[in-house]
Amino acid sequence: MSAPYGLFGTPGYEQLLAVLGAAEESHTRYERTGRLPDLERALVLFDAVLDRTQNIDLRGAAMNGVGTVLWSRYERFGEPADLDGAITLFREALAPYGTEVTVVTPSYWTNLSGALRLRWLRTHDARDLTASVDAIRTALDSTPPGGARRSNRLDSLGDALLSLYHLHGDSAALAEAVGTFRAAVACAEPGTEEQTWARSNLAEALRLHHHQSPDGALEALDEAALLAREVLAAVPRRHRLYPRFLSNLASILAERHQARADPADLREAARAARRAVAATPAGHPNLVQRNAVLASVRRLELIGAADVAAPGVLDGGGGRRSTRRERRAVRAWVRATSEAYATTPEGHALRGLALLNHGCALGTRAVTEGDPHALAAAIDLYRRAASDPTMDVSVRVGCAHLWALSVIGGGESRSPDDHAAAMEPFRLAVELLPRTASYRIGRMDRARQLGRFAGLAQDAAACALELADPELALRLLEQGRGVLLAQALDARTDTTDLLSRLPDELAAEYTRLIPQLDRPEAAAFISSGPAGTGAGHPAPGTPLAGEDRHALAERWDRLVAAIRREPGFGDFLRLPRTAEMLAGLGDEGPVVMVNISPLRCDALVLGEGRVRCVPLTGLSHAELVRRADAFLVAVRTAGDAGRPLSRQRDAQSDIRGTLAWLWTAVAEPVLDALGFRADGRPGGESPGRMWWIPTGPLTALPLHAAGRHENDGDNLLDRAVSSYAPTVNSLVHARRRQTARPDRRPTVPTAPLVVAVPAPPGAGLVPLEGARAEAALLAARPGARLLLDERAVRRTVLDALPHHPWVHFACHAVAADGGAATGQVLLHDHETAPLTLTDIARLRLPAAELAYLSACETTRGRGEYADEALHITGAFHMAGFTHVIGTLWAVDDDTSRELADHFYSAFAPRHPFPGRTAHALHAAVRALRDADEDYRLNPSLWAPYIHVGP
Repeated sequence: MSAPYGLFGTPGYEQLLAVLGAAEESHTRYERTGRLPDLERALVLFDAVLDRTQNIDLRGAAMNGVGTVLWSRYERFGEPADLDGAITLFREALAPYGTEVTVVTPSYWTNLSGALRLRWLRTHDARDLTASVDAIRTALDSTPPGGARRSNRLDSLGDALLSLYHLHGDSAALAEAVGTFRAAVACAEPGTEEQTWARSNLAEALRLHHHQSPDGALEALDEAALLAREVLAAVPRRHRLYPRFLSNLASILAERHQARADPADLREAARAARRAVAATPAGHPNLVQRNAVLASVRRLELIGAADVAAPGVLDGGGGRRSTRRERRAVRAWVRATSEAYATTPEGHALRGLALLNHGCALGTRAVTEGDPHALAAAIDLYRRAASDPTMDVSVRVGCAHLWALSVIGGGESRSPDDHAAAMEPFRLAVELLPRTASYRIGRMDRARQLGRFAGLAQDAAACALELADPELALRLLEQGRGVLLAQALDARTDTTDLLSRLPDELAAEYTRLIPQLDRPEAAAFISSGPAGTGAGHPAPGTPLAGEDRHALAERWDRLVAAIRREPGFGDFLRLPRTAEMLAGLGDEGPVVMVNISPLRCDALVLGEGRVRCVPLTGLSHAELVRRADAFLVAVRTAGDAGRPLSRQRDAQSDIRGTLAWLWTAVAEPVLDALGFRADGRPGGESPGRMWWIPTGPLTALPLHAAGRHENDGDNLLDRAVSSYAPTVNSLVHARRRQTARPDRRPTVPTAPLVVAVPAPPGAGLVPLEGARAEAALLAARPGARLLLDERAVRRTVLDALPHHPWVHFACHAVAADGGAATGQVLLHDHETAPLTLTDIARLRLPAAELAYLSACETTRGRGEYADEALHITGAFHMAGFTHVIGTLWAVDDDTSRELADHFYSAFAPRHPFPGRTAHALHAAVRALRDADEDYRLNPSLWAPYIHVGP
């Protein structure tokens, strides 16, 4: 009997090996030339092997080969069945081997990973992306450091990490992708295709790194542009990937044009984008991305064509006719977005962006050409994208916001019907907004996601107020602002009673997950343990890798959904109802939320179980932005000893002017509505006490100091004791915590933790001699613990904070407006171990009461994060300190020492502490202001100090 065909060592086996070799050669030739007959011949030959053998190794090689051919055919014609078939064949090729590692299985895992990633791009099914990461990690685990395929597999892992960044906005995945691509470039043979691919992918990752970085990282763009040009020079124009490389260069140059405004970059980007689209066959799956790049370039060309000094082209404003050049640029943008929209199939990961961009282009044409049909088409696109639950939630939020604003329109033609129609998309957008800040990504990534929609909640509330519904306005503001703070409050709420009513397994899972979600973020994305399981119970201080964070977030989402299905738990971790919030405020005094929107500005006054609206007709969003920017310049000038005295005096005059304007535009109308008289007594009964919740750009201004301070009574300091709160819900939470504590009237005030670093090493800052004096004053208190100079290091401070309900920091600080995570208190070891606002915010300090932050700009943050309280003061409040004293701008050293002396002198042994913190700060600030006429004329010295808390 003859040997079975394909048995190892037989002539038939050798013949089949030769057929496989010929098939692979044909496929390689197709990859190089793009000739379809070569692809068809490869498929016939691979199929022939499958028909003639049952040998596991030969069949595996043939199935892998057919899979790669189908993959190439998908990239050529875009037929989804080809890609599905490829994935099935890669899995079938691997199935007989199980966990066995052979010479060929790493290649099969690599191919499976790439095909799954490509299908994710089409379907947006996150399961494919997760499986892709697992597959390439399996391949890499079996690839030695010096292996010939190491570079290719590192490149695939980098591409998978880049896809995770696109899906979730996870900067840890992006950072690791950059490092992985660098490793792929480093280990690739010079001049090989592997090196070319790795360089191209590294260039794209660097572009995204620039886009993600708060400081711009322009050097990353320069490196990306250099790499992209080197890649193009390394391949012939007929290379199948040449259009891709052109499109990548166009993206990088367009990004650099936005950063540097160099017209040469934009011109080159436009040429590259046009050539990339022209060289891509119709139906090619990557035509989607290339059309999207061309559309983005056309938008930049429109911005360049528009007269930026005159509104009306991109912002929807009116008041002038568009120029012929502008209209021509708008039409080119509309054509490009129309083509991108038409070539992006349903379910594709970029479908939502295609809808959004085409809607924006049509909306702009509606403005520039007065075309109502274009406006109707734009609204229809926004509505379809916002209402589609399969689309990316960030795209849905953006489209819902634009849908609402487009319905309302501009000018004086707004009607009640328009506002009523706009409420549906506004409510949808605000409802979806918290989902953009999933636990899957780190705290600062969540802040970045929310920052993209700054002002959304305020616009929605303004629309509700147009419809005379202040309670709805309040709910929209609470739902769409302070999302990160709400997550922290959820994690810190006492749930003992609640958990006792849950099934044991749900209560146990809740108890396990809460401390895990609060773990510090690791720099790495890839987990060192089992791939992305989130399993085990590491110590709370153990850094959390991005992959494990994703797994924990999935468990958390499943847990919350399961708890809400339990009887009586439908509102678990949802925003309290309006009546509950109002009841939680009690009768301590009015709470005033000031809503700032381009649509209108109002004060919502909460008290006596109801919400009242006080229209602020003398306040506009545009003027507030202008004044807030000028105010920041003025306070910095006033505090700059290097400036001429005349400039400092002028700056103080500007500050006084802003305080007077705040009085007229905001404070006085509110106080009149409340009946707070000039003698500081509401209705003549008791001293005024009130809380402010500013929104948007108003968060940067000192509302508590509004007024004309040269006239007694015409200012807020003489009318009321003011405090601040980030949100109504956070104030309710703080009051409940304070009420739950026993009424302590100790014979000795609580022993404080005092942290003082007058001169942090390497900071180049003026030493704070007043900080040393502050520390000496407080260190004399019974039981005080003093961490001074070299004793005040990050680890020691973090370890001490849970043991002291009262802390006082006297040191330098860096505001959180210079970068996403740069807000920090400067301790002795700040150069190697900075104490950042993220470190502080993740703490859980249930016994914390008062944090006094005698440092500069602790309440200053980036403008787009204004409604998230993402600053040092907010971080201490988020950590659990019921009362926080912070500063709005840089403070004077001597004044800070004097203020602290006044403040602490209010707390005699029999004084309740810290229940009257706000009154003590108010009295201290007034004492400074009234010390002499010179102080009154220099509000930058006494106005920056604020109290946050109940």
